[in-house]
Amino acid sequence: MWEVHVRGDGEFIGRESVNACLDEGFLFTFGNKRCDPPFPEDGWYRHGEYDYNECVYQPMGWEQPCRFVAMRIRKDQMGDRQLKLLDFENYVYRVCVTNKNGQPHRVIDAYDQRADAENLIGEAQREGVLAIPSRRFQAHHAFFQIVMLAYNL
Repeated sequence: MWEVHVRGDGEFIGRESVNACLDEGFLFTFGNKRCDPPFPEDGWYRHGEYDYNECVYQPMGWEQPCRFVAMRIRKDQMGDRQLKLLDFENYVYRVCVTNKNGQPHRVIDAYDQRADAENLIGEAQREGVLAIPSRRFQAHHAFFQIVMLAYNL
């Protein structure tokens, strides 16, 4: 049996995406930009440079409550990073909704690995995929395989 883990940015967060994953039995983690779950103040713990927390919350219109995990980053630690979700006094928050088990810092670390695919696609485009000489699927497939083989060698 396959274990499917769906990860997506804020565009995927919503009742429809969450319900579809739950209906299919998929694991999911979606970066959240549209709600403000009530994280317990005494639930924050430090791992590495950042603080983490979690809560169970049911946004308006959702059929059931879901698990939300958060990373709290001090604004003076951010540098040039673009991470705005909930803007409070000294912190910026990253929040994800998930049905995965595990400590919040592990869930967020796994969610952050989704960006590797985007980097690989960008590298492939820069290395020749955009220069495909044909519109036929078989030629496209063969060219793509040759480019990937050459790139990996």
